[in-house]
Amino acid sequence: MRWGDSGMAATIGLRSGSCRGFLLDNEANADRQGSGFNPLCHLSYPDQNLFRDDAVGLNFEHIMNGAAADADRSMFTPRKDRCFLLSHAPGEASVHHPAADSSWGIESAMCYCLGPDCVDMEFTARLTDERCAPLGYVAFMWASYMNRTCGRAIHFYGTCEGEEGWLRFGEDLPAGRFETGTVAHASVDPLPYEEGAETLNIVEDPRKRFLLPFYYGLADGDGDLSSGDDRMVYAMMFDQEAPIRFALWNFIRDERGRPDPHSPAWDWQYVIRTPEIGRTYRYRARLLYRPFVDREAVVRAYEEWASEL
Repeated sequence: MRWGDSGMAATIGLRSGSCRGFLLDNEANADRQGSGFNPLCHLSYPDQNLFRDDAVGLNFEHIMNGAAADADRSMFTPRKDRCFLLSHAPGEASVHHPAADSSWGIESAMCYCLGPDCVDMEFTARLTDERCAPLGYVAFMWASYMNRTCGRAIHFYGTCEGEEGWLRFGEDLPAGRFETGTVAHASVDPLPYEEGAETLNIVEDPRKRFLLPFYYGLADGDGDLSSGDDRMVYAMMFDQEAPIRFALWNFIRDERGRPDPHSPAWDWQYVIRTPEIGRTYRYRARLLYRPFVDREAVVRAYEEWASEL
């Protein structure tokens, strides 16, 4: 374990239930894309990192507002700004970004609590600079670079061109392309942006929207795609609908130089619309990671968690 200059841990080992891992701050994980988990493992496969060894999981990656003047600071500032870790219990710790060290003047914290087959999260944010939301919103994004999945797609219940049902996002498209980007809730309008803004994570998918605030994907438990009976479900669940956006990217390439469908980025966003200076905003989420049974079991797990909130 390393320690920061304030006496707070730069790396914290966490263990609870079926999960164990190391939570790192930006300094400790500077070579692997900033604060987050590296590794995070399930006791069913204790030597298999859920996230890539050369990357990070559950990482606070971007703050965005759609303004052209803020294009530069809309990419990766939470990975660069000073942050620190606090340990609360053997299975609980948090990453803090002080407002004074934030490129956006935003004070924020993400608390991670390991439990049975899950990581529970609570994010809080307080804006101190009225100039950070000229278009009426601020969006926060988290990234997880998956180590070995059964495919790149995520699954959720939503709508596609007026038809309601279970959808896949990350599907193959004509001419060798595939779906990537952001999926918003069916009730919200698209986020505005200016010409010249950084829009990579702002623009929503034009066809697909979600209705229930959770998605899941399938991971290969032992990391060996040739083996069977080891599929694990990776589900991200949220306590709110309209402020949440799902996101999927696939930047990692395989040995032939092609996008590796078994190493996607399964991400999400939280959007504060018409933010008030000095007000504290929050949301809760759960990462569920356990052996996959079927879709109905995932739905029941979400409903049980939601009923407990």
